[in-house]
Amino acid sequence: MPVPKLLADANVAVEVVAFLRSRGVDVASIYERDLALLTDDEVLAVATAEERFVLTHDSDFGRMVLHEGRPFHGVIFLRPGDDPPDVVIAGLPALLEANVDWKAPVLAVYGAGRLRIRRPA
Repeated sequence: MPVPKLLADANVAVEVVAFLRSRGVDVASIYERDLALLTDDEVLAVATAEERFVLTHDSDFGRMVLHEGRPFHGVIFLRPGDDPPDVVIAGLPALLEANVDWKAPVLAVYGAGRLRIRRPA
């Protein structure tokens, strides 16, 4: 299945957003919408309302959805969070080509070519 619609958190570089768009991914950006000052809770709420997955480098989203039980549509956590944009972009084709059932809700953790999928109980 294709990657779902995304909402890029403020910590996702504009170069990463541009790359995803060039590959046909429907990705909105918190930064481009002038919403960079939203809290993580607010970002999650916007993404959920729009039926988008949050694309982030922030592990707090995993805690929010798995341990705190916050409502969500999906989260894709890109690890590690301190890689420069070119390194993140180099790893994205494998994510885009992965055969994944993206049916919400899903928490996906992706890094170093490895994808882990978790679904809340």
